[in-house]
Amino acid sequence: MSSSKISPIIPLVIGVVFIGAALAGIVVSSMRGAPEGDVESAPKVTASAQLQSPAASVREKVPEEDPVVEVEPELSEEELRRQTVRILLARVAKTPTDLNADWLRDTHLYVRDENGLNSFFREYMQMGEKRSIMLERAQLRSKKILPQDPRYYISQANATFVAKENTETTLLKGIKENLAFALYKKQEELEGLDNIEEQFMGTFFKKILVMFQMLEEMAIKEKRDPEPWMKERVQTLEAAIVDRYLRIERRKNLARSKKEGTGHSIAPELMRTDRLEKAINENLVEMGRVYYEGAAREYIDREKHQYYADQAFKVLAMVYQRSHSGEALNLMREVNDIQRDYLHRLAKTSWKRAQLAAASGDVAKADENYFTAIQRYLQCMSQTVETRRELMAREFLILKREVAEWNAKKKSASAVGN
Repeated sequence: MSSSKISPIIPLVIGVVFIGAALAGIVVSSMRGAPEGDVESAPKVTASAQLQSPAASVREKVPEEDPVVEVEPELSEEELRRQTVRILLARVAKTPTDLNADWLRDTHLYVRDENGLNSFFREYMQMGEKRSIMLERAQLRSKKILPQDPRYYISQANATFVAKENTETTLLKGIKENLAFALYKKQEELEGLDNIEEQFMGTFFKKILVMFQMLEEMAIKEKRDPEPWMKERVQTLEAAIVDRYLRIERRKNLARSKKEGTGHSIAPELMRTDRLEKAINENLVEMGRVYYEGAAREYIDREKHQYYADQAFKVLAMVYQRSHSGEALNLMREVNDIQRDYLHRLAKTSWKRAQLAAASGDVAKADENYFTAIQRYLQCMSQTVETRRELMAREFLILKREVAEWNAKKKSASAVGN
């Protein structure tokens, strides 16, 4: 047959057949190479369904992940703040509402009442008396009249504040000793500390506090322990608070005695106490700040870290109960973060101890630490905002599963023993 008689369509058909065969081979090959169930497979879940021995659970391993879930978008800073405020207000609502003698005794460390305040002032009176004797002797030798006005010695203290090169010694001598002498002369002039006007006492406390803060900052800068000066700040703040509290109580008692039997309210008589109440709030905020800074610095002694943070929250909560202070609320947010992180660390530590106890067969210790870990996780989550709480809740879920496995193993061992 001549080639001219072959239809031109035939080569085209043959080509199409070969191409189709090749495509079919590729499809078959790809299907054979693919793993089973790869088409729209579910997320991998490796939950620890089998009961493991305590020895297996104590080994360092990454907890098996829960099924993949869609992560919610990060909350804005404003929404995080709103959620934190809700948590804080719920905690504040459980704290005392009245600053009274009982609260002062329970919260203060050094100056809890009038006796403590007298002890605080005694140091300054003794220092002032010693300075007075020295000045009298100097006056006799020089035959010159030395200044006796308390305001002069306050100005001397002010000059020390602004000196270019201050040391611990120059601050204590130039500020503390001058202020102690000014206080001594003032109470001598007015026949008693109780008679000293509030303005003078306010100036005394403020300057002493600034001095101790400078000494604390100096210690930190020079890599020395700042805690002694922190304690001095706390003691001085406690004294300032108790001093003002007692002044308010004395005015209340005086007003009651004046109005007794008249049927008139004592409220007008207490108008002058507003400044004292404001001063108490300011000192409480400052005390909360001192404790917060102490907690933030403390990394080694965990008990001390927790104590400082708890004290800070207690004091700041009282300020908020009294005045709804925004400054106190903002500081409480920082304190809440410290407390939450501390509880999280304690929870994980208890969890690890439980695993070690379970591995060694110490059932009682394992049970105790598992229980403690659960309680601390619950406390921690109650102080955590929603999105961050979800991440912590995943750890908690793994802990709960492990505890269930541990309880099942104990039950199984008990059944075998019987």
